Amino acid sequence: MNLNQISCSTARGFTLIELLVVIAIIATLSVLVTMGANGFIEKGRKVQALAQFRDFQVGLTLFESDYKRPPIPRSKRETGWDTIYGDPGGNYTNQFLVSALAGDDKDYPYVGENFSTAEVNPLGESYITFPYAPNNKLGVGKDGKLYDPWGREIMVAINGFKSNNDADELVDFNDGRNDERLHTWGLAEYTEKKPRNQSFVFWSYGKDGKKGKGAPNASNVVPLAGSDDVVSW
Repeated sequence: MNLNQISCSTARGFTLIELLVVIAIIATLSVLVTMGANGFIEKGRKVQALAQFRDFQVGLTLFESDYKRPPIPRSKRETGWDTIYGDPGGNYTNQFLVSALAGDDKDYPYVGENFSTAEVNPLGESYITFPYAPNNKLGVGKDGKLYDPWGREIMVAINGFKSNNDADELVDFNDGRNDERLHTWGLAEYTEKKPRNQSFVFWSYGKDGKKGKGAPNASNVVPLAGSDDVVSW
């Protein structure tokens, strides 16, 4: 064997099988990295959603401190009904609440009624500055709705009776009117937890937009654990 034969033998390239093995390893590592990155992204979005909830809570607390009542329309306040904004059925979007806390003077027609933000916040005070989100994520979109990091309306439930106004009279119907418990008609109730006597709560159904791991109906009481939902309580 001469020197040229030795050089050719030691300098041979990868065989087809070896190349396929390397490609398979690289593909597997790529999938694992992508899965890990997606997990970090979703965790980050949950943190962003919780930050939105905290800002919202500060604004609502300041409002109730000034007005001694929650920012809900007169018809809801007079009857003591707990009110949900941003509900999946679309009956009440969170536009009204966003405008009321921002100090805007706007009217919103809802289910045969006309809700005036000026009536709720007559002083026109601004209690929170919402970030603008033209892509409808993590802020107020062009339509005036407040969106979470996944591009869905943030849902808010406000206790119609939780008020510091001495003129309010408690009549306990235990169905969402004039009672201590905050009712959400199942929308914010999970197996492990549900709102009790809070003045208000916030929640989001996360990336998939479904309650829990995919409840067929948003009013179904399902586990919170293992889902992508984010709640404030």
